[in-house]
Amino acid sequence: MQKTNIFFQLLVVFVFGVGLNTAFAQDTLVESSYKTRFRNNIRALSNLYCWNIPDFYQGKFQMNSVDDFDVEFENLRLSIFPKKVSETNEFYLFLEDLPLHDRQNLIRYFSYNEKYFESVFQKYGLPPDLKYLAPAISAMNTNFTGPDRKAGIWQITHFDAILNGLRVNRLVDERLNEHFATPIYARVIQQNQKNFGSVELAVLARWFGAAKIRNAISFAGNDKSVEGLLQFLPDSTLEYIGAFQATALFLKKNKFKPAADFLAKKNWVDTVSINRQIHFKQISQVLPVTESQLQFLNPQFRFEIVPGNRKMQKLVIPAEFYDDFIIWQDSIYKTYDSTLFTIVAQKIEYPPAPNRQYLGEPVKDLEIEGKTKIQYRLKTGDVLGIIAEKYDVRVEDLKYWNNISNERKIQAGKKLDIFVDDDKADYYRNIDNDGEPDNSTTENMVEKIQQSATQNVFKDLNSAAKIEHIIKSGESPFTIAKKYEGVTPDDILKWNNIDDARKIQIGQKLIIYQKK
Repeated sequence: MQKTNIFFQLLVVFVFGVGLNTAFAQDTLVESSYKTRFRNNIRALSNLYCWNIPDFYQGKFQMNSVDDFDVEFENLRLSIFPKKVSETNEFYLFLEDLPLHDRQNLIRYFSYNEKYFESVFQKYGLPPDLKYLAPAISAMNTNFTGPDRKAGIWQITHFDAILNGLRVNRLVDERLNEHFATPIYARVIQQNQKNFGSVELAVLARWFGAAKIRNAISFAGNDKSVEGLLQFLPDSTLEYIGAFQATALFLKKNKFKPAADFLAKKNWVDTVSINRQIHFKQISQVLPVTESQLQFLNPQFRFEIVPGNRKMQKLVIPAEFYDDFIIWQDSIYKTYDSTLFTIVAQKIEYPPAPNRQYLGEPVKDLEIEGKTKIQYRLKTGDVLGIIAEKYDVRVEDLKYWNNISNERKIQAGKKLDIFVDDDKADYYRNIDNDGEPDNSTTENMVEKIQQSATQNVFKDLNSAAKIEHIIKSGESPFTIAKKYEGVTPDDILKWNNIDDARKIQIGQKLIIYQKK
């Protein structure tokens, strides 16, 4: 009996102890999630083909440890963000504690891209120090998709990608290719800089969203300094800034010096045009180039499949194989195996719809293994194509689930049933409000800020020529803006009070202000 009581007391202490420890450790767990993601990303670099090829980007490492962090950090010259000693020191120690192989991969891959990053930021009039953001937030892992579904080394959102002309679909995600993504990231930062007046706020708006920055500025009494806004920004802000500064210090102290013979190869890659669907394996079976090498050079093709459509696709290959590809391309295309493209043909197999005897009767009690049913309320201007892309499903699925025979007759206010993966159900339930809490005070404040911003946009347009543009098939704010000098996609959205670029429709009239 006594043993039982003692056991029960120990159990109570353990349960309460775990509860208390969990409560106190919650912040620590949240803080460590950034480092956990970083560690996973840097390990992923080991899978890149280039580290296993003896003649790729050869050179020597110059590894230098920090003897006195305070002195080294004081001498660190960065053009953005105030210095955060404790957060930076903590993350720097974390970097130094990583295995040597992982650190060398990071240094080498950053060195491989460093000059390109600098040239892009220089073109957009931005500080070259921004180049350290990529290794800080993604450890240069091109395939990284964050918890908020941002993707690539720059963690670009789906919305920013589409708005700026990148392709994001089931087979192609150009956010994963640094040569497509870096100019888009620079363009977004440049636009944010115009809106907020500083590069620091532009970067913070990219990390946490423009609404949070506007709210913080309002709460801080229009104080636009980073120091003044910190108490109104997420707790992770300090962690991001510390990681950026620590990564910059780490990459300034540790260098990779490429061999002269590699630097002499200015054009070691070339591009070929692909006019029909092709798999990397078809190429590797004919030419002495590996699938992993093609994936490294073309990370935007998610399943090693170059889709075939009316528009020519560009594929990057080693320049030494360009002539061989042209000569042997018929053989490459004929090396066909239908199993290579099963990912294209994958479809959800539905059970027979209970009691569905005639057109017009809805699908009842439909269940799909591994899928969760959520509902989406249609808004004015919605089209099934945009909704399907937003929820990563097919238009045909939406039509089947909701018994839609004519997608042009969907009505605002009606609800659509959508089946999504079980582990992503919570994300898709909150996709419309981007995970923001339903807070009327915040909404009112944001509305006022947006109204003020809109007034500022129109204030200086009295001398501009007002043009009416009718949207044609295939047009987006990005393609429309290119037709008018000095006009950006953001301008078009603001002038026409459009909050989602994906909702514009063919035949819709837009107002464009062209400076005289």
